[in-house]
Amino acid sequence: MFVFRILRHNRRLCSTIILLLIAFCFSRLTLYLYRKDLIQNIPSSIIVKLDALVSSTTITTEKSILIDEPELSKTIGKNTFDQYSSDEHLLSLLTQYSNTFKQVVITIIGGDSYSLFAWDWYERMRETSNNTNKCHCFVVAMDEIAVILAIKQGVPVYYSTFTFEQQINWINSIEAKQHSLYRVGHAKFDTTARIVRMGYSVILSEMDVFWRAYPLDHLKQPINAYDLQISDHFGSHPRVNIGIFFVRSTNTSVEFFSFVADFWLRYGKGGFLSDQRVLDAFLKNYDRLDKTYLKAIKTIPTVYWAPHAFGFRFSHMMTDGNAFELFDRAEKLGIRSQKYYGDQNTKYFTVTVSNTAMTINNRNLLIRALLILQYTHLKNRILILPAFTHSLAAITLRSQLDEKKFLLYWSDKYIRLPSFLLHNKTRSIPITNLTLSLNKKYDDINGILNLSIDSIPRNLPAPSPQFEVLVRDSLLWCSPPVQNGRGWCSHHPRDFGATMEILFACRGDPYPPCADKTEKNEQFLYRPYE
Repeated sequence: MFVFRILRHNRRLCSTIILLLIAFCFSRLTLYLYRKDLIQNIPSSIIVKLDALVSSTTITTEKSILIDEPELSKTIGKNTFDQYSSDEHLLSLLTQYSNTFKQVVITIIGGDSYSLFAWDWYERMRETSNNTNKCHCFVVAMDEIAVILAIKQGVPVYYSTFTFEQQINWINSIEAKQHSLYRVGHAKFDTTARIVRMGYSVILSEMDVFWRAYPLDHLKQPINAYDLQISDHFGSHPRVNIGIFFVRSTNTSVEFFSFVADFWLRYGKGGFLSDQRVLDAFLKNYDRLDKTYLKAIKTIPTVYWAPHAFGFRFSHMMTDGNAFELFDRAEKLGIRSQKYYGDQNTKYFTVTVSNTAMTINNRNLLIRALLILQYTHLKNRILILPAFTHSLAAITLRSQLDEKKFLLYWSDKYIRLPSFLLHNKTRSIPITNLTLSLNKKYDDINGILNLSIDSIPRNLPAPSPQFEVLVRDSLLWCSPPVQNGRGWCSHHPRDFGATMEILFACRGDPYPPCADKTEKNEQFLYRPYE
């Protein structure tokens, strides 16, 4: 009996194994047929063998492990802005825009809205130049927005930024954000060092310097006696003023500015350091570096320099960093570009608003209609925005409009603010009062078209959906104007001025930009003039 039980058990085991084998074979056959059918329906161009895929993955993994930083930057690929920050691009600008003496003028844009006025600076330099078709100048952008605005306005631009290798070594978010003064110093020193290394000489003139004559015509003679000519503060305090300086390409200037650029890159974010004070210290003029820095750096190279007033042919309109205040002042003084002011042959249009209590919705609809007219019907005319007030002195423009946003979208190349009509240079432009007709182009009328407000259709279709978005984004931030100029406009943050306040709080130095010096906070300890 026991033997029969064993035999029955073995037969059952064999049957189970046979059934399992049959099921396995059937599943394999089914999978094979499924794959065959699937592959037949896949384009041959995307079929990849498994062993080839494994091999490719292995190679890629090994390469990514062994790759070094320079190779990694090539692997990632260049972004859109790389071409504007390369040495090749800088050299092409110098070759194209320098004069016969290999000299060029540059300014720095970016940060606190100065890029919005790049077009005006470029036109002003063209007007003062001996050759109005070539100003022997270009702008140096500190950020991507400045690059884009310069390109859109037809201004030659070099992008001063930090290399991939430098940025990949930044260790925290504060360092990565790069506050404005650090970027300004880098743009000044690094760009100057690159230019003189390429064998060209350069005048760096900040955007708050308005020239009445061409700067390269007013260099200190003999030019060959100095590597560096730099403005001062005309007796107000002994530091040099790096708002304007001219660097001649020599062996000593190459060594000196390469040293300054490297120092600023390493230590420019240190407490209470400013680009002006660092350069002043390296020139052994007034400031002295703290011993902490002296231990970390090599011997400072010598450069032959002299203070120079450039014939007093400029107005250096230093402000707290608010670009709009600066350019408002420049307008009133008549030292913006001639193209900005125009003449009797220039074409403008505007409307006069008698209802100063107009609601914000109607105000925005009116400006929207004027922008659409400029874009579609009055293409060759510059728009002068209506004032919505009888007195701009009583109700300031900033209570009515967010200037930065508006000019960012529409550009002061094509837009004038209401105060434009108050300037002496524009009062002589003839004004023609008329009712708008969409059947007329008005190309034969120069000067200012003052359109009847009732003739402006408010339901004009936008040229594109994006146009409508730009109109809304540039207008709907402001409340109606109120007395004493206090509106709801969300103006740009004055980060530049705030940063200057923090960095320049050096506790008691009797000269700008310092105040209330203490030994604990002061980085420049030795004061020979005190």
